[in-house]
Amino acid sequence: MGECLGRMPRHRTRQSQGSRQDRVSRRRAITWRPGWDTAVAAVTLLVFWGCYWAGTTLNEWFLAVGVVIVGTLIPAIVVFRRGEGWAGLGVRRRFWVVALIVSAVLGIGSVPYLLQLTQVHGTAATPHLLANLLVLWEPLFVFGWLFGRWERAFGWLPAIVLTAAGFALQHVGSVPLTAALGFGGFAIVYAVAFATVRNLLILWPLFYPVGSAIGTLQAGHPMGWPDVLWGAGLIAVQALALGMIRRWPARPREQTARGTC
Repeated sequence: MGECLGRMPRHRTRQSQGSRQDRVSRRRAITWRPGWDTAVAAVTLLVFWGCYWAGTTLNEWFLAVGVVIVGTLIPAIVVFRRGEGWAGLGVRRRFWVVALIVSAVLGIGSVPYLLQLTQVHGTAATPHLLANLLVLWEPLFVFGWLFGRWERAFGWLPAIVLTAAGFALQHVGSVPLTAALGFGGFAIVYAVAFATVRNLLILWPLFYPVGSAIGTLQAGHPMGWPDVLWGAGLIAVQALALGMIRRWPARPREQTARGTC
């Protein structure tokens, strides 16, 4: 018994040191720690690119399936299986007040330009903005999931670049190339904002929907009330899926030492 008790504090010390080192490594500008979750993220990006293209050119159900399975279920399963919980998708309480304030300032500041665009394109502002507000899946997948994996593997600086490149790639084939590159430029701004607090509240529901509403109009994709209904149904399915995955058994980051005592 005494020998076991003597070992336990040292184990806890090593475990706490490992956890601190893991957190510090994830905050580095550049690092090299790719893992199996990095490979999963890369595959989901490529598959989702195909789903997005098929959903915008063939049938919108391709996009819906991609959002639920590739953009929601797989990322949630991975982060919960790794024991990261909601924080692995950028859903956390840390810095939430700062995130909301910054998001509100950036979002409200962009509203006048959005209203100007809706007048130019002859689009009703209310349904167009609401439809973009319901697009939770995009910031969740692109920033909560992909940015988080890239940052863990390569550091926050490459993560910003990779996230922007992936966001542009996602739209290649669905919109003109110049528009896709423009979306990549938007993604740099979003990624920098997200990197400061690593909290999705800095993007959604205030800042990102306004920027998305501007981007979709510039790409020639106005949205109406049918899109609002579609988005409401999709976000409801996402919420249900995330609620189910929340109960997924987590794998401990480090196995606890086992003994006979």
